[in-house]
Amino acid sequence: MSRELHRAVRSGEYRGVDTGAEMGPDHVSDWFWEVLEATRPRLSALELWLESHSREVLEAFALAYESAAESLADFSEGVSVDGDVWSEDSTEDLCMWVVGQGYGLWSSVVVGELRLEEVAQMYLGRAPLLPEGVAPWDGDVSDPEHRGYQSPGAIVHGVYWTRFAEELHERLEGM
Repeated sequence: MSRELHRAVRSGEYRGVDTGAEMGPDHVSDWFWEVLEATRPRLSALELWLESHSREVLEAFALAYESAAESLADFSEGVSVDGDVWSEDSTEDLCMWVVGQGYGLWSSVVVGELRLEEVAQMYLGRAPLLPEGVAPWDGDVSDPEHRGYQSPGAIVHGVYWTRFAEELHERLEGM
């Protein structure tokens, strides 16, 4: 990502979001990955970016996040880690974490360079985070009402609630 785009996304000036872009398990819009990359590792920067955008952009961000996570595994089938099959919720948590690590790790799993079982070792802190140099999210938020939403996949739900007094997951279910 260019230095100028990085600055624009961090400052909230970036508006290059095509909410009508194709979305699905095989494609997640580039703008989504650009926003994650530009705001990382400061969760408060992502929070600020989300606060500066429309309801439609927040919905598109959440849908992109979910689509990217769902492209990694069928949550209901679980993932086998150290001989144990993880629950649907744990598998979903793992996939959401992978998306939050950015395009590099996510695409490595999608194209089969890394198996989800291997990535689970990173998630558990038992293996180094790939790709090298990726800093973990700091978890700090600016708005105290967003405590409890302190991950890149959850913060959009907190911002949506404080801005629109509506549950984002309920809104997305109706779409």
